[in-house]
Amino acid sequence: MQHSSFYTETKYCPKCDDYVRFLQSVQACYCVECGSRVHLFSLDDRKAFLQRIKEERAAKNDGHKRVS
Repeated sequence: MQHSSFYTETKYCPKCDDYVRFLQSVQACYCVECGSRVHLFSLDDRKAFLQRIKEERAAKNDGHKRVS
């Protein structure tokens, strides 16, 4: 597991359309460049991440029957 570093951690800013450094408050994170709220992933990266998880789960469960 990779440890995050305060100085290198980034999140996606939809207004800047890039991964940027951010300021974190208790309720949200904000872009240091423009001040808008940031997200963990861009929309495309989020879709790719969720698709990869779905494929890995399918591969893991391939050939196994669930018994309940």
